Amino acid sequence: MAGEATGDGGPMITIAQAVANLTANPRPALFLDTCALLDIVRAPLRNLTATVRAGLELRTLTGIGTIQLFVQDIVPREWTDNLPSARKDGEDGILAFTATWELAHDLGQRAPPLPALSPGTLIDELEKLSKELLDAAEVIERDHHGMSLAIDRVAAKLKPTSGKSKGHVKDSHILCHALRLSDLLRAVGYPRWRALVSSNRSDFAAPNATVFHQDIVNDANAGRLRYAGSLEAVVADFKSAGEIPP
Repeated sequence: MAGEATGDGGPMITIAQAVANLTANPRPALFLDTCALLDIVRAPLRNLTATVRAGLELRTLTGIGTIQLFVQDIVPREWTDNLPSARKDGEDGILAFTATWELAHDLGQRAPPLPALSPGTLIDELEKLSKELLDAAEVIERDHHGMSLAIDRVAAKLKPTSGKSKGHVKDSHILCHALRLSDLLRAVGYPRWRALVSSNRSDFAAPNATVFHQDIVNDANAGRLRYAGSLEAVVADFKSAGEIPP
């Protein structure tokens, strides 16, 4: 039911409620994919320091009402399901750093003192930041029109779906709800920017690009929905446009 807590994330609302809330209090809006949130936890393995810094900034901006975060209703469960593997990636990154330092020391290479990094402690903090962003996001209920768009996209084998895997169907589900929200905002003349953030560039983005894939770009442009491949990319993009403070 709209307005109820989901148990995994913020309150669940309809797309119509999201449009009304944003219209009453205009601010830039970010629609987050699961991978954008879990990248924070994986940061030590994938050298995603900038992602963590952007996550910290977004936590502050969301807390003071400068920006609005959204996730689609399947994201909280997917976050929970994939958290163990994300934690393992992050812990592997910390252990690899430790091993690299020890090898350098054993081979007589100059190295700074090894900091006392407990993998669990650092990963706990990264998980906490990721979960705080998830909890700060309003969870969009499944919308009949958005679901219909997703089914049509899957049937036509348009990006982000290839029609071959459950994961791609999920991506289409998330995309089409973001498109639906953005299109309704355009219809009421909403002036602020909105973006879908996903590090899954292979399914969402044009090859070697920072814009939507050609299968998506026309629909996205119609609703004025932007694409960002990471949290740091969307923060930089919104800052450059004056949507959020520099």
